[in-house]
Amino acid sequence: MVLAERQSAGRGRLGRTWDSPDRAGLYLSVLLRPADSAERLGRYPIAAAVAVGAACRAFAGERVALKWPNDVLADGRKLAGVLAEMRQGSSGAELVVGIGINVNQSPEDFPTALRSSATSLRALRDGVAVDREAVAATLLEALAATLTRLRADGWREVAERFLSYAPDAEGRRVRLAAGGEGITRGLDASGALRVATANGIVLVHGTDSVAIVGE
Repeated sequence: MVLAERQSAGRGRLGRTWDSPDRAGLYLSVLLRPADSAERLGRYPIAAAVAVGAACRAFAGERVALKWPNDVLADGRKLAGVLAEMRQGSSGAELVVGIGINVNQSPEDFPTALRSSATSLRALRDGVAVDREAVAATLLEALAATLTRLRADGWREVAERFLSYAPDAEGRRVRLAAGGEGITRGLDASGALRVATANGIVLVHGTDSVAIVGE
């Protein structure tokens, strides 16, 4: 694991940027070397999202929710994110899981364009500062526990916990990036989002996107 106090070029999913003010948030990358088959690697970003959601809930309560595949929201605003990237190492596939959590940002710390859509643990606690080391420790404990469960053939349990945090991943009408609409039907065994369309079930992977109809 590598921790940073700030990022000069923080990245989010689909080429977006991640604003990383100095010593305000938690910015870390975790290197994983899963022994799973290639079609199961998509489970790991889901497991990481569950861990981040659990850690944030420990400080901000049940208002924290997940949005497939990697957004962590609170009261509809972005609180944290997960970005997993795969590379081929000398001994097989490696996953670098990047995690960013807004911890002690005040509203004025966010760029103007993000102030209506971003939040932090501090903001959710009515301006009371949060110990970033405590957040890191809680996150790493949750990540270790979730990954241990996943590796012990516990994908179903991890997926069910994800769905308990992500109400829009089941029974919500969404618009597909490739065109058309459908109803979310939970997660596939690979970690993909299942969407029921007029032409059958479509699997949406982490490199794709969906938009909730009406938002």
